[in-house]
Amino acid sequence: MNNESQYTPVRFSHLTSYSGVGAIVRGSEDRLMAVVDTRYWTDQAERCTATSIPYVNRITQALGLGQELRMPPTAQEVARRGTKKITGSSLPAVLFPTYASCKKCGLLHPNPWHHQGKPLVEKVYCQQGCRGLLTQVVWCCVSNKGYLDDVPWHAICHEGADGKCEADYQASYLKFIISANGKRLVQCTKCGYSHQYEKQQLGFISKQQPWIYAPPELDALPQVEIVEINSASVYLPERVNALVIPPESRISQSTVVDKLYNNSTALRALNNIDNPLRKKGKLKTLATQYRCTVDDIKDAIQQINNGYPHFGQFSSSDNLKEEEYKAFLTQLEDIKDDEDFVTEHQTQQWKALSVDEEEGNLTALIKLVDNQIVVKRLREILVFKGFKRGTQAEESGQPLVPPDIIGKSDWLPAIELFGEGVFFTLDDALLSDWEQIPAVKKRVEELLNRYEKSGLHLGEDITITPRFVLLHTLAHLMMRELENSAGYPAASLSERIYHSREDNMAGVLIYVAVADVVGSLGGIVDNAQSSEFLRLLSNAFKHAQWCPLDPVCTEHQGQGPGWLNRAACHGCVLVPETACEYGNVLLDRVFIKGSRALGIPNFLTFVAAYQ
Repeated sequence: MNNESQYTPVRFSHLTSYSGVGAIVRGSEDRLMAVVDTRYWTDQAERCTATSIPYVNRITQALGLGQELRMPPTAQEVARRGTKKITGSSLPAVLFPTYASCKKCGLLHPNPWHHQGKPLVEKVYCQQGCRGLLTQVVWCCVSNKGYLDDVPWHAICHEGADGKCEADYQASYLKFIISANGKRLVQCTKCGYSHQYEKQQLGFISKQQPWIYAPPELDALPQVEIVEINSASVYLPERVNALVIPPESRISQSTVVDKLYNNSTALRALNNIDNPLRKKGKLKTLATQYRCTVDDIKDAIQQINNGYPHFGQFSSSDNLKEEEYKAFLTQLEDIKDDEDFVTEHQTQQWKALSVDEEEGNLTALIKLVDNQIVVKRLREILVFKGFKRGTQAEESGQPLVPPDIIGKSDWLPAIELFGEGVFFTLDDALLSDWEQIPAVKKRVEELLNRYEKSGLHLGEDITITPRFVLLHTLAHLMMRELENSAGYPAASLSERIYHSREDNMAGVLIYVAVADVVGSLGGIVDNAQSSEFLRLLSNAFKHAQWCPLDPVCTEHQGQGPGWLNRAACHGCVLVPETACEYGNVLLDRVFIKGSRALGIPNFLTFVAAYQ
């Protein structure tokens, strides 16, 4: 944006979700804006201002991206002598919707800030005598092809009109009215014709995106509808997340070769210098910058030329979670503090815990948990793949719009987060036998049928099985317990469910990750020690037995979107939306507490009796 534009702070994590490219965001002064695509993430010299993320080749290869991952540019507001100035690079956005309406008379004004010559930070008023305050309209056009545009108010108003009324896109002659039967209409003050605009379908759209003025090239008529800007069909972001694991996580990021490897500007400058004296001077400058000798710099350059960091193509599975699961179960030697995947295996201490024989549930819990691991440090990568708009149409579908719109960029926006967590697995043989209980299988089949009919898409890695529903429900119960004991709000916690009967996976990772490389505060690590973890797990199973809304919650035939929850509500299992990987659905306490009427045993009773 230009110097007179407004600036709005946005969290890094939001740029890979509902505030990413193509999203409508609400900025300062309550202005609505559309975030511009990555082709415009450049400085005045047309250089990309996004920073490359190192050591994520395993992730890009497993996801089949074939593209580099880069962090969005950052800007900082600096106060100088009573004024505020933005330093660094910021992400561009454009005013959208461009129409505003008068609160008093309902008159529509096309981009009044432009036509009245006022900056966006100022208020604008109706010029037709009433002097009412103008506010942006909250309606837009979306297409299932991914297009977004202002509503063609003139065409909507005059749909079906016999006479001709010429459109004037700089004048204010249309107004909002409410009909006698409560319908929302747009009316022309010139000819008096009016028409309903709510829930209207169109056969055309004039723009590809609000910042792209050329009309879209259409192979077939798109499905276009008029919706409110907060409708779910306006913006459906798609992102993937993964953890950085060995061998990439084991790279020491404090060595000279690592610093030089990540300084692509310096490497290019060195390669472009032909004069020996100038090159010698550059080497000395780098040696001073990295506090090392010139020979250290030369040795680092030699390592990079020989293929540092020597990973090449990863031949492992393209299943990211399967590789992460194996990494958690592998005990690493000589772990350094600056590595990105630092774990401490507590399984032996867990199995050695002594409890009173009368505490049958605690004995069952120790028997149930197969591996218990403290995750002292982890690095998570969130990759923004693109977005969809509109509603699903059987004949055409919803294409994924890439971050650069045209699909020719060699990089994708991504962010890296650092944090801590706790990872544990359940006994696979025990779970496999429990999954074969007929009543358990029947209850999950009902959820599976509902999911297939719901139209929801919760990710490629999800397979709705008894194992998954149990692990997912337990993860939510554990997050609610950690909120009370670790000092983190539940909204800051995240889950990662590892489930597959074929691959013998039955694990849960509960973690917190933030954008600061320093990481989190250590609250989860303290609570992940074996004795404390037993207390947490015991409380989670206890709280699964009862809900403030019981017996209604337990006996409910379906709750939440698509009735995809059974015994799960805000009083017992649900967590903030940001904390759940699967949209707060596919949860059921009955799998833990059991139900005599349904023939589902109490889970811990089943564990205690299992041989």
